[in-house]
Amino acid sequence: MRRYLPPFLAAFATALTLSAQRLDHHDILLFSLNKKTDGHWEIHTPRFCTAFNPTGYNNQPNFFSNNELYLTAQTPHDTTQTDIYALDLLVRTITPVTATRATSEYSPVPMPGGRRFSAVRVEEDGNQRLWSFPLDRSDNGRPEFPAIFNVGYHCWLRDTLAALFIVGDDGAAHTLCTANTRNQQLLRIAANPGRCLQPLPDGRLAFVTKSSETWFLKTWDVTKPIPEIVTIMPPGSEDFAVLADGTYLTGNGAKLFQYAKGRDTEWKLVADLSQYGVKSISRMAVSGDGKLAVVVQ
Repeated sequence: MRRYLPPFLAAFATALTLSAQRLDHHDILLFSLNKKTDGHWEIHTPRFCTAFNPTGYNNQPNFFSNNELYLTAQTPHDTTQTDIYALDLLVRTITPVTATRATSEYSPVPMPGGRRFSAVRVEEDGNQRLWSFPLDRSDNGRPEFPAIFNVGYHCWLRDTLAALFIVGDDGAAHTLCTANTRNQQLLRIAANPGRCLQPLPDGRLAFVTKSSETWFLKTWDVTKPIPEIVTIMPPGSEDFAVLADGTYLTGNGAKLFQYAKGRDTEWKLVADLSQYGVKSISRMAVSGDGKLAVVVQ
């Protein structure tokens, strides 16, 4: 990206020394969403959220409340790890949440109950496990599934049930599984999942399968053995968000699209973000009051 809107959080920007980066540079843009009478969504009031790390890695945003956005970041002056940061969108402050020296944390997700959040931790020995941390910073965290390794991404379907993207060993296919904190057992749901796992309000899981040239958006119900197909994803798109009315959003290149099952027969254009200097859209997150955070390059 070469053109940006006036920097959001500019008062908190830090001068960073340019150096070789281990992870590619990403930024996060924030928009407000508005639903028109015909069911079509539009975005407006764009804001730039990552002025505190303007040349670093900023990714995997997740709303913990309407005005608190957690994300994964790596700064140019420390390319050995990633940490979790919290942005207060109302008072415009940024807080480091995990400041570990020997481990990296990714993919912050609020946990049911509102007291803890979970994140994938790359530990000192290279193992990737799912950890949880208290929102009040009262302890240093714990592994939720001590014997389950190779966790890449995750989400929570209920207080004891998580969906896990398990990275395949030695070229083996990645798998989508669920795991229960009570019995600590993995249940295989699908092979070759995309990295985006989203819980739906009715308790189902939404995800993408990438087992062929055609990628499918699917949902899985804990009471049913076989996932159901929602629609075909745009070519190369695996990231999506789900709005309160059940509409799916996804990006393809610099364009943002929407799809609502039962209403749409194909993905419909919402906006072209190339006007903001965006070349590609990847991950995204939606708040309860209609904010959309988009990871862009």
